[in-house]
Amino acid sequence: MLRRNVRETETSCPEGLYRGGEFCCQPCQPGKRKHLDCTTSGGKPICLPCAEGKEYMDKEHYSDKCRRCALCDGGHGLEVETNCTWTQNTKCRCKHNFYCNASVCEHCDPCTSCEHGILEECTRTSNTKCKQKSSKYRLLWLIIIPVLGVTFVFIYKKYWKRRQDDPESGISNPENKPMIFPDVDLSKYIPDIAERMALDQVRKFVRENGIPETKIDEIRNDYFQNTAEQKIQMLQWWYQSHGKKDAYHTLIKGLKKINCCALAEEIQTKIQKDIENSTSDNRNENERQRLE
Repeated sequence: MLRRNVRETETSCPEGLYRGGEFCCQPCQPGKRKHLDCTTSGGKPICLPCAEGKEYMDKEHYSDKCRRCALCDGGHGLEVETNCTWTQNTKCRCKHNFYCNASVCEHCDPCTSCEHGILEECTRTSNTKCKQKSSKYRLLWLIIIPVLGVTFVFIYKKYWKRRQDDPESGISNPENKPMIFPDVDLSKYIPDIAERMALDQVRKFVRENGIPETKIDEIRNDYFQNTAEQKIQMLQWWYQSHGKKDAYHTLIKGLKKINCCALAEEIQTKIQKDIENSTSDNRNENERQRLE
């Protein structure tokens, strides 16, 4: 198995305290950052306020840095809904005539303009729903298009089957060709990928693939004493933001771009082998059911 438990944090202090030099110290309160460690066991460190309007911290923590306030990028259709405070990050929302229907919105899209009338107005969380153009030929096209599609598929399969059965054609059976960049679920591979990458490599990868610096800082502060978990959380956040579609392509391309070519090749080999094993198992199961 690729997965290995890399989430354990080594500490010699009681729960809720952190190691600050030779003593176990209390954490700083929300809205502040650590300036100096405590000078007695169980004591309080010297904490300073976050920079107002620029930084915040919304929980108890041990870091000497506050989190950077998020910026609502007007160029990406965002505007400020709630300003950043010492204890709360900036809250952004879509501008007028922009929308975002994702669970985490890094940008908003312009609302669609309807040519033939509006069924539902655009909101900050949903696009405009437009009326469709009516046509007396619409029913005819609904009949013609499927017929043309079936005809094309029939001809295509017949031609390629004949070509594949001809040993002189030079064309190999598609089942023998490796799948290139399939939309596979990368979730189970992320812990192993994180283990094989340095922290700086993970940061560079997610940074170059659209994860904002504020999110990278947030993960760093949440897992300040556990760099292994930082790497896993950053890669998981990237995968959730990207989505399954084309994520494998982006991962392999991104790893090669940051000079992790050997790791990219290992991942390709591992995933390809898993896909081939899964395909073989499904084929055997179908054959068994057919014989029954």
